[in-house]
Amino acid sequence: MKLHPRHSFSLQSLLKSGFSPTPTSIATFLRYLHRRQKFNTILHIYSQLDYNKLPINHTIHSLVSSSLLNLNRYEDAGRFIATQISKSSLFPKIHILDSLIHGLDDPDKALSLLHQNGAFPSPSTLSSLIHKFVSKGEMEKAVEVLEMITNKKVNNFVSSAVVSEFCKIGKPELALGFFETALNSEALSPNVVTYTTIVTALCQLGKADEVRDLVKRLEEDESFEFDCVFYTNWIHGYLKGGALMDALMLDTRMVEKGINRDAVSYSILIDLFSKEGRFEKAFGLLGKMIKEGVEPSLITYTAIMRGLCRKGRLEEAFALFDRVLSMGMDVDEFVYVTLIDGVCRKGDLDRAFALLGDMEQRGVKPSVLTYNVVINGLCRAGRVSEADEISKGVLGDVVTYSTLLDSYIKEGDVDAVLEVRRRFVEASIPMDLVMCNVLLKAFLFVGAYGEARVLYRAMPEMDLTPDAVTYSTMIDGCCKTGQIEEALEVFDELRKSSVSSSSSVCYNRIICALCEKGMFETAMEVLTEMCDKGLYLDINTSHTLLHSVHASGGEKGILGLVSRLEQLSSNIPLAMFNDAILLLCKRGSFDAAVEVYMVMRRKGLTVTCLSTFLKALVDNLRALDAYSLVVKTLPSMDVIDYTIIVDGLCKEGFLTKALDLCTFAKQRGVILNIITYNALIHGLCQQGCLVEALRLFDSLEKIGLVPSHVTYGILIDSLCKEGLFLDAETFLESMVTKGLVPNILIYNSMIDGYCKLGRTEDAVNVLTRKMMGRVTPDAFTVSSLIKGYSKKGDMEEALRVFAEFKGKNISADFLGFLYLIKGLCTKGRMEEARSVLREMLVSEPVVELINRVDAELVESESVRVFLVELCEQGRVPQAVKILEEISSTFYLSSGKKKSGSYQRLQLLNDVGEKEVEKEGYVNDFHSLHSTVSSLCSSGKLKQANEFVMSVLSFMPK
Repeated sequence: MKLHPRHSFSLQSLLKSGFSPTPTSIATFLRYLHRRQKFNTILHIYSQLDYNKLPINHTIHSLVSSSLLNLNRYEDAGRFIATQISKSSLFPKIHILDSLIHGLDDPDKALSLLHQNGAFPSPSTLSSLIHKFVSKGEMEKAVEVLEMITNKKVNNFVSSAVVSEFCKIGKPELALGFFETALNSEALSPNVVTYTTIVTALCQLGKADEVRDLVKRLEEDESFEFDCVFYTNWIHGYLKGGALMDALMLDTRMVEKGINRDAVSYSILIDLFSKEGRFEKAFGLLGKMIKEGVEPSLITYTAIMRGLCRKGRLEEAFALFDRVLSMGMDVDEFVYVTLIDGVCRKGDLDRAFALLGDMEQRGVKPSVLTYNVVINGLCRAGRVSEADEISKGVLGDVVTYSTLLDSYIKEGDVDAVLEVRRRFVEASIPMDLVMCNVLLKAFLFVGAYGEARVLYRAMPEMDLTPDAVTYSTMIDGCCKTGQIEEALEVFDELRKSSVSSSSSVCYNRIICALCEKGMFETAMEVLTEMCDKGLYLDINTSHTLLHSVHASGGEKGILGLVSRLEQLSSNIPLAMFNDAILLLCKRGSFDAAVEVYMVMRRKGLTVTCLSTFLKALVDNLRALDAYSLVVKTLPSMDVIDYTIIVDGLCKEGFLTKALDLCTFAKQRGVILNIITYNALIHGLCQQGCLVEALRLFDSLEKIGLVPSHVTYGILIDSLCKEGLFLDAETFLESMVTKGLVPNILIYNSMIDGYCKLGRTEDAVNVLTRKMMGRVTPDAFTVSSLIKGYSKKGDMEEALRVFAEFKGKNISADFLGFLYLIKGLCTKGRMEEARSVLREMLVSEPVVELINRVDAELVESESVRVFLVELCEQGRVPQAVKILEEISSTFYLSSGKKKSGSYQRLQLLNDVGEKEVEKEGYVNDFHSLHSTVSSLCSSGKLKQANEFVMSVLSFMPK
């Protein structure tokens, strides 16, 4: 078949031949070409029509626009359509614009076209354009398109996407605003999908409870049905807000409504129980899920693995991982990240690297997320340099560099910090707030305070808002370098910020810095503001401020601070009041401590240091003050507190007050125990009221109290001191009969009592018959026997006891050695006395006691050295005199104290002449001796000396 040559089409040749086409005939011909998809031919014909200025109707324009769009020439189509719209109102805008906008990849160009020509495509196309902007995260432009839709309906899917994207970028308030705008303009007819996204927005704003009201309104519409996705979003919102029980109750409600859980809802619950460590519940749900035919996803299994890893149950996590692999599921990077993080937390970095290798073998490519976990694990293990090396082979992100920087700062490696910072700048990675804070910390660490300040000031330009960490970092850095004015400037900016109400750290730090600079007035102003805002006062800050104020102004300064705090209407720092009481007690300012206590009682504050406060008063012989506070202010006290005061009153001789306090405690419903009654019995015995003590003992059984070994010990000791050994023996037998085992103190009381009266045979009888096999003798036992034999002048027996027990590694105590040496000296056996003295001066307990004397006599030569010299020179009598002085310093007189002597035992720091005369010590030697002995036994030698000198000044010359 012969092919005829094809002639090219030319409109000009047709016109020259007399052909005169109409716009309708041309449009018909172009439509035919369009159906045959001859788009280039259509464009060629149009160009000739335009060149020859032939009439063209809107149909031809439409076909040309469509041809350009079909040829993907969107830019040309956009220009052509814009030109035609401006020329003719007959241009078929909506159809062509729909095609153009759907065809344009760049939604910005589509929006520009709409703005330029004032033309509007169909609502569905506008919805599509909104969706494109939302997908790119350009929410402002999405809203701009929405505002163009007046009296037009928005696709529900698009509306839901807009709300969802706002939630994803952390702006749920805009999501709700978008929804309300669309709803109010009647551009939206929301369905369950739309409302599901609204639930997400409300939950993000912490308004999960408001969903209840929304649901209640929607339930009034019987045609509206909620689905599993709706409830799952709501449950997830509750969980994010920490409302665990609400979430579980809502899940139950969903199931009761006949709505079956899907894979997502099951996974959320399984994740919840895994995080809580309730793995039995998690695995139970997994089993139920499978039984109901809902196939668990990789996310479901990963949730359980993550929970196991966080609880350190790695082997179980790996067992589940193997199970997932055996099911043929394709694992992803996040599964590996979960396991790698778990082994890194355990410090098993070798296993972490093995997992990295396994990832590559399975074709799972690790991203920066995986490497960041490994880098963090290495840094936690102190292997920062290794982490740094790994980071150099990875395209790191802001987390990579912030982790390295923070770790190098902790290691104190300045050069490394500067190098990582250089790499971060070169990488041109957008900075987030965490990285900014780490960089500020790094600058301050290397001493680049100027750069830190520049970075801090540049934060607004980077669209970064300082948080509490930012402010605390800057304030701390300025404070450490003594730049208190700059610290106060940053602090003032914090106070004006939105995070000031949660910046306790900053307030605490600035208070400490002000104290270091001696700016106490400003520090107290900051403290007052801190309390007004209800911020937490750190215990260290409290201590720093109190100690600084006390160092500057003493107890008056503390009382001034307390007075200012008393004016606060709320959020009073309770801990500071209690700390003030403890500090004042420690400094001996008990009257001021009582004032602070009274302020607390007036304000209705809880005195948490009450027991310590009362004990401090009692220990400093101010039991009467403690008694008055209790009776007047009626604090909440337990039996221990009452017992402390009762014991103090008894020791100071105020037996009547002690008994009154016991009655007071009973009236307040406090049940006194045997320890309280032991204190009373001991007080009666010390005051010589043995009969009353025995009567009190007899009454114990009537009130349901069982005497303890301490009770028996007190009475046996007192009976022995009174020489009533038969009664003491009776008590001892009664004690044993009741199943109580006498301790060494009780036996020593009997042995010492017999020895004092020279009844050494009875003392030995107690030792050999009663003690044997029950308790082991101690140094006091040995010393009592030595004392007894020495008093009788039987030095042979005294030496025998000394040698016998020394052979059993039981040495005499200080008094035992002294009795033995004195006894030998009395018999003229000086060499033996000298030998015992030599042993005494190397005995550890004796040396320790003598060293205490040396500590009191700071400016004098060593007493022990002097005693050794006397011993070597054979001057034993002189050594004995010094030893007796030491004895009188550390051991109370064995004489019985008169009633009322204890109440004279006060701290005599400021003993005046009138006080001495008033007490009448000049004519009462026994009271004088008792007071001096007590002061000496407490180690208060200086006060004892001053007291004696004051008394002597009143004696007749």
